[in-house]
This record gives sequence, structure tokens and C-alpha cells, in this order.
Amino acid sequence: MNTAKSIAVLAIIALLLGGCATMSEEECITADWHAIGYEDGAAGQAVAMLGKRRQACADHGVQPDANAYRAGRDEGLELYCTEMRGFRTGRAGGTYGGVCPRDLEGLFLVGYESGRELYEAQRAVNEVANAIQSAHNERENILDDITEMSAHLVSDEATKEERIELLADIARLKTRHSDLEHEIEDMEHELALREAAFHEVEMRTPYK
Repeated sequence: MNTAKSIAVLAIIALLLGGCATMSEEECITADWHAIGYEDGAAGQAVAMLGKRRQACADHGVQPDANAYRAGRDEGLELYCTEMRGFRTGRAGGTYGGVCPRDLEGLFLVGYESGRELYEAQRAVNEVANAIQSAHNERENILDDITEMSAHLVSDEATKEERIELLADIARLKTRHSDLEHEIEDMEHELALREAAFHEVEMRTPYK
């Protein structure tokens, strides 16, 4: 458990486990509660996870070794509560549940806040970029609708009333198509501003 290889393996296991506390009867009976605590700590799980595991194993008549679990979790938190892990958690948009001990929390939060700032800046860029794409898609759909309506307009099947309605609908769609062009121009300007803000944050962060 103290070797670098063991730590790496446990960290991977912890990530795979995520927040799952479901345990089979065999897992409860043969559990290494120190190792499980370490895995949960390395994944940044709150101590409340022990309660979930206790509940899962109670169905099988097994009582967890709480002392071993907590000792393992404390060791696992040393792997989780690092400045770089804080950055990666914030950068991915993850939340921090206040699990780090006081002596480790400061550096974790320094990294987390930097990562979170980058995440928010990226999200702001994506928000406008998605809106621009949606506007382009709407313009394409409008052109398809106009083409379809125009074909029906000149067909022999169209009645006079239908032609009047179609002409009004086509005029309305053309107006919307033109409005979208102006909206896209405004959004592209906003996108450039948000991209510049993102790159400024990106350049400022000491993490890569």
C-alpha cells in the first residue's frame, strides 16, 4: 500500500468506483476496510460513504471496521488533497465537498479555484458557440422550409387561400432568416470577447 505502484492502482480503482457503495456479501465478508477507506479517500469521498457501506453490508450481517476504514481514508485523502488534484477537479467542473483536512485544504483550494475559473471561462465560450451553431442550424432549416413552401406555392394543387397564406409565411421566414444573420454577427463578437477572456485566464493559471 505504501509503494508508488500501489497508490496508482488504488487511485484508478477509486476513480472507477466513484460514489458507488454497493457491496456484495462476499465483498463485505472479505473486505479490507483499510484499503476501501484508502480508495474512498483517494476519490475525495466524504466520511459519510462509510455509512453507505455499513448499510450495504448490514444486509449481509457484516459490520465494517470503522477504525481501519477511517485510517485508510485519511491516507487516501493525502493523495486527493493536493494542489494539482484541486485544479483538475475545478477544471472538470467538479464540486468540492470540504473533505480535506485543514493542513491540506489550503493548497487544494488554491488549485481548485484556479481550475474552476478556467472551467467557467470555457463554459462561457461554449455557451455562445453553441448558440451560434443553433442559429446557423435554424437558418438552414428556414431555407429548407422556404424551398418546400415555394414549391407548393407554384404547384397546381395550391388553392388561392393557400397561396396567400404561403406568401405570408415565406415573408415571415425571410425576415427571421435576416434577423438571425444579425444575431449571429452580434454573437460572434461576443464569442471573440469570451475567447479572449478565456485565453487570459488560461495564460494566468500556473497549472497545465
